[in-house]
Amino acid sequence: MAEENDHPTTNNALWSLQGRERPNPAQRLHNLTSAGAATTTSSTSSSIFTNPGVPPSSVINLSHSTDVVIGPMTQYQGPVSIYYMDYMEAHAMQTAAGINSNHGNGSGSAHHGRDKSPSKRMTRNTILLITLILLVLSTALIVLYVELSRSRQDVVVPSNKAIFFGNNYDHDTFPNLGNGHLVIDREQWGAAKTTPALNIPLQRPIPYVLITHVGVQSLPCENIYKCSIKMRTIQDSAIAEKGLPDIQSNFYVSDEGNIYVGRGWDWANTYANQTLALTFMGDYGRFRPSAKQLEGVQFLLAHAVANSYLEVDYKLVGQNQTKTTKSPGAYVYQEIRKWPHFYGCGLDDEAPACGIELGMKPESWMGKQ
Repeated sequence: MAEENDHPTTNNALWSLQGRERPNPAQRLHNLTSAGAATTTSSTSSSIFTNPGVPPSSVINLSHSTDVVIGPMTQYQGPVSIYYMDYMEAHAMQTAAGINSNHGNGSGSAHHGRDKSPSKRMTRNTILLITLILLVLSTALIVLYVELSRSRQDVVVPSNKAIFFGNNYDHDTFPNLGNGHLVIDREQWGAAKTTPALNIPLQRPIPYVLITHVGVQSLPCENIYKCSIKMRTIQDSAIAEKGLPDIQSNFYVSDEGNIYVGRGWDWANTYANQTLALTFMGDYGRFRPSAKQLEGVQFLLAHAVANSYLEVDYKLVGQNQTKTTKSPGAYVYQEIRKWPHFYGCGLDDEAPACGIELGMKPESWMGKQ
């Protein structure tokens, strides 16, 4: 009994192990307080040095206890360290957690900002695309307007527009006779340079214009490439087959209204010395001349009068009026009879012979020059 009085704490701690009646809460609190009073100071002092990270005021160290209850009916045998966190420490941890949360939110904002950047890039790309489309449409409209303006200028010719050779070029290649009628020179269509020299000059101003056609089932030519080939063929035939020094006429006119230089202004043609011979390139007993073709001849004649190559009151005749032939073809002849300078010589017995006023005879229209 004396030992129990000397060590009442030890006996109280052993009650639960020996099956005795458990002390009430007031007795347990008294036992814990009295038993731990002796060791709290030393344990607290040692824990300060062994675990400096734990604040001293928050540590309760129960040593040499074999019956410890934590919470309701929780038993643990051995040393137990209980950490107590006051309000300031909890607030400090919440503050730290709040900083981390803010950092997290900041990171999220950064990600959100990065998520917005593709939208900004899409907006810029859309603006650039719209700008490019507007530029393309504007350019197309400008080009269309220019082409329409050029087309209108080609169709409508002012009455006072000058007709000329040499000082106006289409695509910087060929002289322009007016209204798009190109003048294709001998070198440009590939005339042979080894022809015999022509020796009968063409006296100007010229009193007569003689209209002929190629005939013999010849197809009208439609472009410079094909017409240049036709011109070389006509020249080769004149020299090799007919024994002529050069191509027959002074000028040739294609279906597209371009003028091809034959013997030109300086030398007499092969038909009659005092005439300017113009030949339609094709068989116009079968084909009708085009409007551009007829216009090209009229432009050439106007140019010749303006530059004193032709007499102002020149006479225009078809080759069929000077001898028995189908040239210049029925369709061409129907057209030239409507022109103001057409002269009805040689049509019948009552009509005068062509060139009689100049002293020309019927054989004068059958020259071989």
